[in-house]
Amino acid sequence: MPYSHFNILSLKARLEQAQLAGYLYQHQQHMLTLQEAANEDGSPLNIFAQHELTADQIGLQFGLRLLDDQWQFMLGVTHSNQDRGYEIGAGNLKVDQRAFNLLYAFYNYPKGFYTVSMPLACNARQLEDAIEQQLFSQPALSFLNSALKTNPMGQQVQWMKSYIVQEALNMKVRIQTALL
Repeated sequence: MPYSHFNILSLKARLEQAQLAGYLYQHQQHMLTLQEAANEDGSPLNIFAQHELTADQIGLQFGLRLLDDQWQFMLGVTHSNQDRGYEIGAGNLKVDQRAFNLLYAFYNYPKGFYTVSMPLACNARQLEDAIEQQLFSQPALSFLNSALKTNPMGQQVQWMKSYIVQEALNMKVRIQTALL
């Protein structure tokens, strides 16, 4: 399903009805971001994760962007840590990154902000590939490779990467379900 029959107002109305977030922020006439994302039961979604060894943190935010008459699923990822030596301000966010400004402004010592986009109609593999190519390949996020936990099968799992992919997939599916 291409979702192209939705304009921004009808899309926003459907997402509000589904109560995916506390509110939706409309950025210009082509983008919506979910503010205060919620779980299916209405409780606040945990959008933060912290590396146990490095204290690097990530924050996740979700949105939708209309590009060339097609809706794209957007993932905004904020990276921060306690190193005060380098910090970028929210005013440095460019173009559509500004739609994610509300979460970014609350972050301690932000070091970077990244967006990942993919067609809303993409499948799970395409979502994972987009995140791998557009996010996990960023040198500044190499700490994600060392965030390891042992699963019940005794295997080492890069838990922060898995967390990002799983939360993005869950929200994309919830958005798609709300638009049925």
